[in-house]
Amino acid sequence: MLTEEELNQVAEKVLLKIPAVIGNLMANQAVITKLSQDFYKNHPEFESNKAAVASVVEKVESENPGMTYDKVLNLSIPLIRERLKVTSKLNLTDHNRPSRKLNIDLSGNGEL
Repeated sequence: MLTEEELNQVAEKVLLKIPAVIGNLMANQAVITKLSQDFYKNHPEFESNKAAVASVVEKVESENPGMTYDKVLNLSIPLIRERLKVTSKLNLTDHNRPSRKLNIDLSGNGEL
């Protein structure tokens, strides 16, 4: 069991590391943002399908832990093209909804 003084020393060390951790997270996010911007600049055909692109990139990233983000993006390109080829045939805007109105006489089915 740690004493109160030892706990305070550990807490102080952890708190002193927070700015470096936050700095690294911000730097990583800046790199990812720049890579994403460059990716869409190099592949403008993907711009209007960001949800599909994100889905494929997340799948590739989860299947390749530790792979750098630029390699994940490059590995995703053929998979994104395949996904867009398949989904481009789907009509996602025109909805022909069936009627949900019941045209059944329920009067002879007893009391409710």
